[in-house]
Amino acid sequence: MHDLPFQSAADQLSALASGEVSSEELLDVYLSRIGAHNARLNAIVTLDTDRARREAREADAKRARGAELGPLHGLPITLKDSYETAGLRTACGRPDLKAYVPEQDAEAVRRLRAAGAVIIGKTNMPAGNQDVQADNPVFGPTLNPWNTTRTSGGSAGGGAVATAAGLTAFDFGSEIGGSTRIPAHFNGLYGHKATWRSIPLIGHVPGGPGVGRWGEIDLACAGAQVREARDLVPILRATVGPPERDGGFSYTLAPPRASELGGFRVAVWTEDPSCPVDDDVAAAMDDALNALRTAGAKVDVRPTSLPVSMATSHDVFLRLLFGAFTYDRSGLTPASNAALLARVVQRPRGEAMYALRGTFQSHYSWLQADVERHELRQRWTEFFRDFDVLLMPVTSTTAPPHHDKPIDRFGRRIQVDGQSRPYWEQVKWSAIANVAGSPATTVPVRTGRDGMPVGLQAMGPSGGDLTTIKFAELLGQELAGYQPPPAFA
Repeated sequence: MHDLPFQSAADQLSALASGEVSSEELLDVYLSRIGAHNARLNAIVTLDTDRARREAREADAKRARGAELGPLHGLPITLKDSYETAGLRTACGRPDLKAYVPEQDAEAVRRLRAAGAVIIGKTNMPAGNQDVQADNPVFGPTLNPWNTTRTSGGSAGGGAVATAAGLTAFDFGSEIGGSTRIPAHFNGLYGHKATWRSIPLIGHVPGGPGVGRWGEIDLACAGAQVREARDLVPILRATVGPPERDGGFSYTLAPPRASELGGFRVAVWTEDPSCPVDDDVAAAMDDALNALRTAGAKVDVRPTSLPVSMATSHDVFLRLLFGAFTYDRSGLTPASNAALLARVVQRPRGEAMYALRGTFQSHYSWLQADVERHELRQRWTEFFRDFDVLLMPVTSTTAPPHHDKPIDRFGRRIQVDGQSRPYWEQVKWSAIANVAGSPATTVPVRTGRDGMPVGLQAMGPSGGDLTTIKFAELLGQELAGYQPPPAFA
């Protein structure tokens, strides 16, 4: 039982199937750890203990009857607090939703329940999904279990911390610009961004509540954070597929393009002058390259066929991102607006001006960005005819300290090998896959000089989720992979 909460979801499912442990016993293990550690970490913000116990007992009884079981049967999990949950608070970090209790589950949540998952509770995030760490006015900040003075990452930071610290089997999240992959990297996990539109986001806030729940915010997609890459496969099997309103349309994940590490054709994007990486990330890349070459993989470092520059891709991303964010204006307070305008005056060509222009852009301007997005998607499709995955950094550094500017979002900075850089550069590497609509999977590679986890990400062709997952699984076996945070092991 001591190691059970840190095992992969796949191993836990095997233990449940063999009768080594019951769903109710596994739930009790996690509830015990939540009771012991969550107050310090602030990862899980709402528990559904009574319902989870009832569902765990029902899962055990169903198994005993020999009934047909789903791919996640009896497994206790958590959800990012942006997914509507029937009868359970869904605050999305927003003060105006702090008492919101939906009457229905989000579509992805319904599918997880149908697959047999037992939902323990909801995990912390920034208000409206709009930050690179999990902190909000309703619940406060989530702390990194490797070093509680460091950020959890965001937006799915609470889920990453809960998974890394052994408080859940896995966390089901979402992202629009690295929100699953960045926290996975910061906490030493495998994190996956699903192919755009492959998992419905009906009932995902900020689309809801009310009639808005039927909309699906542009760029956003589902994802998950796990302790072993193979855990992602049953999650996708349970959730991928069109909503009922799409009628006869179907979506099928392509099989992995290779089954051994040496069989992959790997493009590698190691650095970019518009977003430099620190020595820890560079060292992780060296480790990965050595492992790939030893395995016999075909490796091409910074191929000339890369279809876009980071600067061009990121410009398209920002226009689409701020266009999407205009749906939720709950965070546009007098204080935040004043801080934004002050930063515009201070740096007329800086991030704040991008945000201001993007938030109030014309529909014609957004349409131009949308056309450019689809052109880039076609270029990436052509690129992945010659390569199976693109290996690149997740962010520039390991998890930085918590910021102290909750209102002044464009007054923040990070340090990259002693050089001050803009805070929002943290999303630049991850955003490449968001513009492309491609799947991407992080893999834990090593610990840095500061003792914090360092990961990389593999991006693949649209629909190639199983390819990036298999690649991450095989590469992780040659490198550090997931390690429990020492203070919580």
